[in-house]
Amino acid sequence: MKKLTLILLLLLLLAYKSNSQETLDSNKYILSMKEPVGVEFWLCFMTNYKNENQSSKNALLLELFITGDEDANVNISIEGISFSKSLLVRGGTVQSVVIDPLAEIKSQEVVERGMAVHVTSDKPISVFGLNRRYQTTDTYMGLPVNVLGNEYRIMSYHIAESLAPEFTVIGVEDNTLVTITPSALTNTGKAPNKPFEITLNKGDVFQVKSETQRALLRRNNIDETKADLTGSLIKANKKIAVFGGHECTYVPAGPPRIKACNHLVEQMPPINSWGKHFYIGQLKGRSKYTYRVLANYPNTKVFENSKQVALLQAGEYFEKNSSENIQITADRPVLVAQYSQGFENGDRIGDPMMLLISPTQQFLRKYRFATPVNGSWNHYINVVVPNSAINSFILDGNRVQANKFEPLGISRYSIAFLQVPFGTHYVTASEPFGMYSYGFGYGDVDAYDAYGNMGGQSFMEYIPKTDTLSPLADLLINNNKESLIIRDDRTDDTGI
Repeated sequence: MKKLTLILLLLLLLAYKSNSQETLDSNKYILSMKEPVGVEFWLCFMTNYKNENQSSKNALLLELFITGDEDANVNISIEGISFSKSLLVRGGTVQSVVIDPLAEIKSQEVVERGMAVHVTSDKPISVFGLNRRYQTTDTYMGLPVNVLGNEYRIMSYHIAESLAPEFTVIGVEDNTLVTITPSALTNTGKAPNKPFEITLNKGDVFQVKSETQRALLRRNNIDETKADLTGSLIKANKKIAVFGGHECTYVPAGPPRIKACNHLVEQMPPINSWGKHFYIGQLKGRSKYTYRVLANYPNTKVFENSKQVALLQAGEYFEKNSSENIQITADRPVLVAQYSQGFENGDRIGDPMMLLISPTQQFLRKYRFATPVNGSWNHYINVVVPNSAINSFILDGNRVQANKFEPLGISRYSIAFLQVPFGTHYVTASEPFGMYSYGFGYGDVDAYDAYGNMGGQSFMEYIPKTDTLSPLADLLINNNKESLIIRDDRTDDTGI
């Protein structure tokens, strides 16, 4: 009788799926999948820490890391500072290129003509950026022009004393009209939630910063969350590139405030490539991390391990500290970021960094990446792999033992935390998986520092289409106790 009851329950769930989901989720689905490689990129380097501190110890290092499967002739140019470099990147390798420090964007709400970093190639490549000062480092994954969009929201963080949240907008076509709606008062006085317009030509960069703590205090306002640019909305009539982050911030914001600060940066994916199903893993060597979930649509429900934790309106975010591997789901597409915490959170390791979490629907079967800094650093990757693909997972030509993986709850995924040496690396599996690269400094020189970025993701655009795939069901028997697990987390699923 018990088995019959389970079968009837399954049939009822399948009937619910086929009859009700068409009306519940008929407004979103997948148009096409685009790989995160391309032949043209428009990138930039935002302000890192304090410009006035220009000692040799605090010298700015800007660097690009370029890789591809085939030999590629690559050109890098920055018209505004007359910078130009050409190089051959051999297939299967990662080559680094130092960029003139004059490429750093220092201005606020001024159109910087021709200050974008323009990367072109005769074969598809991936590009990663490094922005580093002494003990304040972060990295980002560059997005090629073919995956850029017209609408973005910013992921950033709270202010930190005289250091501000920031974002940049880059024109990739002439006569691009951009409408910016900041979520907080900007440092030049643009009001929150009131749109303003700018016009960008190809290669122009426009940087926005929030007011600082000093400005808040002058207005007798001590609520630092009011100066966070997270959720700012950027729309344009043509494709644009958008970056978000912070000059140097503390994570978490507190109270109490956890020191010390670090630069944050990621290139923002367009809203039409956001997702609804994510896994966030612990950071190797760290006891806690912070994460944020950002909404673009009203009444977005957010779940942590299937328990609702937030109901967000457009432009709102949910933030939480965690010490566990967790699953994040939402009933509408969201953007998810993970932050490492400051050195003084009790770990005495590293400092803040920000990386974006890939939705499971955007996972890839292979990633090529480089650890960006040498010296006293521990470099790691977190990989989220379907259980059925664990035995196929390869790192640098070697199969990773299955006992390196641990289950992610009762999902069909597992996670591994793998240390890698300085250099270039290649990971593959038989099924799409998620990969994140990060590192923490130690010792007299590199302590109080960290970096992190996603290894890559595909970019799927949503159009109206119904989900006709039935959920998957597994019957588990343990100590004479039977459990029926219903999952709806495949690439083409939109959730029960």
